Amino acid sequence: MIYHLILNKLRAKTILFSTLLIAASLGTLSSGCNSDKKTSESSAEASDSAALFISGTDPRLADRNFEQVPAIGTSADGKQIFVAWYSGGAAAGPGNFVTLSVSQDAGETWLNDQLAVYPNLPEYRFFDPAFWRDKNGQLHLFYGSAKDSLIWDGFGGVNALEIAWDGTKITHGQPKRISDGVMSNKPLYLASKDLALFPVYVDKPLPGDSSGKVFPENGAFIRALDYSKSGDLTSVKNYSSIQIADSIRIHDEPQLVEVSDNGNLMAMVRTTKGIYFAKSSDYGLTWSSVEPFTASGPTTSSRFYLGKLSSGNLLLISNSSTTRNNMTAFISTDGGKTWPNKLLLDSRENVSYPDADQTPDGKIHVVFDRERTSAKDILYCRFTEEDVIKGDTGKVFKTRVNK
Repeated sequence: MIYHLILNKLRAKTILFSTLLIAASLGTLSSGCNSDKKTSESSAEASDSAALFISGTDPRLADRNFEQVPAIGTSADGKQIFVAWYSGGAAAGPGNFVTLSVSQDAGETWLNDQLAVYPNLPEYRFFDPAFWRDKNGQLHLFYGSAKDSLIWDGFGGVNALEIAWDGTKITHGQPKRISDGVMSNKPLYLASKDLALFPVYVDKPLPGDSSGKVFPENGAFIRALDYSKSGDLTSVKNYSSIQIADSIRIHDEPQLVEVSDNGNLMAMVRTTKGIYFAKSSDYGLTWSSVEPFTASGPTTSSRFYLGKLSSGNLLLISNSSTTRNNMTAFISTDGGKTWPNKLLLDSRENVSYPDADQTPDGKIHVVFDRERTSAKDILYCRFTEEDVIKGDTGKVFKTRVNK
């Protein structure tokens, strides 16, 4: 009897401790990535960071000492391919803008500077674009905003706007700020839950930072949009976070993929030691501890692409190296356990930051950058899943977007 009383007390204390621990974790997430409710200060700064939309021969677009961080997205019917990247000024800092190019012939030729999103105040920068086609086929452009030369200034966040092609030009909606932090990769839509997950990250403070702003310990956050309640992207809410040891954190740049429709997801993050991964079995509500991703071979500390093809197989595009060379496409047919199928896209040095999308005809479209301050290449490749499985480099179409 005494044994059972002691055991029950221990169980009660354990439950209480677990409850307090979960509450503390949620409190950290809410304070560290607090976009559910904007303060009046945030609203004022949001209006200050409003965008200007320019295109064509505007002289401000000529200020391009670097070109980097491309993203790619296609229209629902596959007739248009959009590529965005950021430039402006001598380096990452005030005056950075996001520019968009479009192809109407499956990537053969490109119309450049069809739209540029430009900060209307000189101390702001716009950077790290991403595209996403939502469940209704609408294409969205996302980009980061911050003051000065920062990635995270305690306010700057993820901005979103709808884009389309009207036959002669890119049309767009008004930008909406949807979250703190940066989202440089595509959201993930879970059809079985009618839920979209947004992989956001908040950088560590720079050495010597004295801004007094809040920097969460774990900067890789998942935010969610419940379509059953609202389709407005400003309605995203805090959902979960991925724990990454501070000793290996850099720009987390998390990416998500659905491994199966019964709740199994995989996340990959960038670290100082290369790509790490985590798994979830409850639709991304909780995550395993991150561990090194070695299934495709060596990786480096750089952004990569992770997604699912229309066949159900997974696609990974990354530097198959410990440095930024050997840009390679990998395919997994077993839910990410093994990646035996690969296709070398570019063996040269200083190739980085791939992104990809797939059109209804099955074609896979990829962009990445090369030699950001010298060659300033934004490169495009087109191939099929069969090309990757066969390793047939002769079937890969390649061109430069920013001619």
